[in-house]
Amino acid sequence: METVITPAETSFDPARTALVVIDMTTFDADPAGGLAKVFAEDGVDLEYYWKRLAGQVLPNSARLLEKFRTAGARVVFTRVGAQFGDYRDSQPHIRDLHERSGSLRGTREFEVLDALAPRAGEAVVDKVGSSAFATGNLDILLRNAGVTDVVFCGVITNACVLLSALAAWDLGYSVSIVDDACGANSAEIHGAALSVAGWLGCHLLTADQVLAKLTG
Repeated sequence: METVITPAETSFDPARTALVVIDMTTFDADPAGGLAKVFAEDGVDLEYYWKRLAGQVLPNSARLLEKFRTAGARVVFTRVGAQFGDYRDSQPHIRDLHERSGSLRGTREFEVLDALAPRAGEAVVDKVGSSAFATGNLDILLRNAGVTDVVFCGVITNACVLLSALAAWDLGYSVSIVDDACGANSAEIHGAALSVAGWLGCHLLTADQVLAKLTG
């Protein structure tokens, strides 16, 4: 894959690195959750998506969390949905999805999956749209903590993962996306999203590569 900006070889210093787990919530990442319900109503096939989550995204995200925690690096989770009960704070282009799925702060839909649940001292960023920077407070948390390198995993690759990663890149962070810890509803869409990020100079790594590069 040709890139415009070739990223330097990277290693991850726990003092300056954060793992950002994007939207691994009941709404987005549980086959019994709201996304599955809405997409089934709309006739969207998510068979590939759920297989990828079960086979790669969940286990690899768990491995990343274990290593980042052990190394003493920052861990951040994002959750997406409305915070007002009438859903008027959700971004207009996804408000209907949030309302139909019931992704509202204080509900089960909004919570991170039990298998990946945040621990005490880990940050949770609530957002009303796709980017954790544009519609959440991720930037100020990372900057205040001295983070310069951000590693992304989670869902959905071509939406919240990509838009958060590109926002981080545009703000000057060193950005890595973990290929086998992200998921979309087809291999083609997943690959296309990563191609965009890689073309701009984001690091595209596997979970094994990230684990090997994280010191500590």
